[in-house]
Amino acid sequence: MTVFLGLKPLRTRWLLAALVVNLTGLELTVAGAGWIGSWLFVVAAAMAVTALRMFEASEKEAKIRGVHSSFPFFVRMAYIWLIVAAALGVAATRWDTSGGIWGASRHALTVGFISVMILSVGQRILPAFAGMRMLWSTKLMFAGLAFVTLGCTLRVSCEIIAYQGYAAWAWSVLPISALCELAGLTIYAINILGTFVLEPSHAQKQPLVVGLPVKIS
Repeated sequence: MTVFLGLKPLRTRWLLAALVVNLTGLELTVAGAGWIGSWLFVVAAAMAVTALRMFEASEKEAKIRGVHSSFPFFVRMAYIWLIVAAALGVAATRWDTSGGIWGASRHALTVGFISVMILSVGQRILPAFAGMRMLWSTKLMFAGLAFVTLGCTLRVSCEIIAYQGYAAWAWSVLPISALCELAGLTIYAINILGTFVLEPSHAQKQPLVVGLPVKIS
């Protein structure tokens, strides 16, 4: 993240401390102290974001060559989802009565954080790993990320409203959120497939064997 977004140097100690806090929260949750553990997850997420300097002013320009210019925005959005997921975990330990808040927390983590990170970073590095190719379509990259983000936003908000019984209309939004997320993941798959199949591999133009100078005595 430091390299991709041009961020200031990583705070290594903060990141290690975040790992310790997160593991402590996990141990407390398994031991039955879920209320304390959920708060530690929030602290650990905030410490990780601080360690990465994710929302501080960038030191260098983000590396967006070959990808959509929205790449830094969606990476930062993923870390917002991480904090949202942890905060909803705290709310779930207090107010969840039907699994809706817990479900929203898990969805914010798995789709909002993990999936958005995969769709962002994956389209940044996979073409390079696959023979130094260029991404097939930066517009498809943006479309896929936009659909997944929209779907996750609808799902997380309406899952709480529907399952907690706050409003019946929210049930009709849940299928729409699923279709949005499915559309985003499908677009991502198409874009990666197009990259592998249609884009030329620049690595093929490089010599496989580098000649060594030979001394003749």
